[in-house]
Amino acid sequence: MSHNAALQYISEIRSFSSVKTLGRIRELSRRLGDPWRGLKIFHIAGTNGKGSISSYLTHILSTSGYTVGWYTSPYLERFNERIRVIQGREDLEQYDRDNNAGEIDDESIDRIMARVTRAADSMKEDGIMDLPSVFDVLTMMAFIYFKEKNCDYVVLESGIGGRLDSTNVIENPLASIIAAPGYDHMDRLGNNMKNIMYEKAGIVKPGTPVFAYDPRDAMISEEDAAIARRTLEERCLELDVPLHWIGRGQYEMQSYGREGQSFRNLELEEIYTTKLLGVFQPINALLAASAVASHVSAEDIRQGIAATVWPGRLEILSQSPFVLLDGAHNIQGCHALVESLARLSENAPLVFLCAIMQDKNYKEMISIVLNTRQYESAAIVFTAIPDERTATAEQMLAAAKEVLDPEAEARILMCSESDYTVALDKALSLAKEKGALLCVFGSLYLAGEIRKRMRELQK
Repeated sequence: MSHNAALQYISEIRSFSSVKTLGRIRELSRRLGDPWRGLKIFHIAGTNGKGSISSYLTHILSTSGYTVGWYTSPYLERFNERIRVIQGREDLEQYDRDNNAGEIDDESIDRIMARVTRAADSMKEDGIMDLPSVFDVLTMMAFIYFKEKNCDYVVLESGIGGRLDSTNVIENPLASIIAAPGYDHMDRLGNNMKNIMYEKAGIVKPGTPVFAYDPRDAMISEEDAAIARRTLEERCLELDVPLHWIGRGQYEMQSYGREGQSFRNLELEEIYTTKLLGVFQPINALLAASAVASHVSAEDIRQGIAATVWPGRLEILSQSPFVLLDGAHNIQGCHALVESLARLSENAPLVFLCAIMQDKNYKEMISIVLNTRQYESAAIVFTAIPDERTATAEQMLAAAKEVLDPEAEARILMCSESDYTVALDKALSLAKEKGALLCVFGSLYLAGEIRKRMRELQK
């Protein structure tokens, strides 16, 4: 199977059954020899922060010299990003210089896809009507690749939910990690916090410790936080597994700035430094540190956290003008973005470039970012990405006019440009004109496109 054929196959199976069930991937896995068996896995679910936690874990384990399989979604720029192998410190240093490093190569995609395709086709030939989903196929590809590469550990990020997610085919992970809960993918997970957290808690397994982001610090309501805590606690009690909550009470800030932040782990009296700028990153770092503590040294944890990078999450793309790229794509993500920008703006005005998917609550997201008094918003350019699911630039501009308070609407220049490359040029020009910081937000898909475009402009 050629590389183009492999990607075409992935595209075609998007039309296969989207019914959420583990029976489908269990059968596919059985026909492939259950390649996940024997892998030492850290399993992550949650709404916001899964990717950051996965990066902290991978950096810590690789700093310790281990070969680490790293499975994430979605990708920012290239399909290959979703499946990586980082082999110790040397590979890690290369990844930090070049984010392409460690990605599965095209030849391996073609070869492994051919094997998975045969197994999927055999299911069809045997009359199994519920055929594998895209994520079933990708997850099996990852397990096969990690097994081939003799990975010491695997960092496994769930896609949507957890209970019926393809990654939940595994048994006996080393740790189950629940990132910050929030409202996203409600068409699949349910429209209340009990249902959402029930799905996340589905990755909890007998005999496996659980490390969870304290919902009281997840920028959701007190009522929802209480429901989320109770739902996960009930699941852990049912399975008789230890549950460790990690929140703002576990650390003390030491410093914060555009170069990064440092904080004290109050339990261990260790000071950690991270380059990741989100105000919630100390909690994500401590989740990773706690989950991996029995497998590595304290010094490797400290060095791994300090080395961690994660593209597209409050990533600095340029110094002049100062350009920040953030993948905030839901209400909780926008609340966190506002809190981070209040610290990072350093009293400079802000210009925004924004594209949001149609199925998100984009009115509320726009309101959160623009109606705040925590910084001065000078302008926003609404755009779209080449995806049928995106809200149009005109839709978002109209929404902004609906939700902005009169003072904000009078102060903020708002415009729309459907071509994101033209919109970026406009936003950069406005940032220079107003001496402003430019922040790109609203979608990881937009983040990937702008990341590529900024590299082209800087050549």
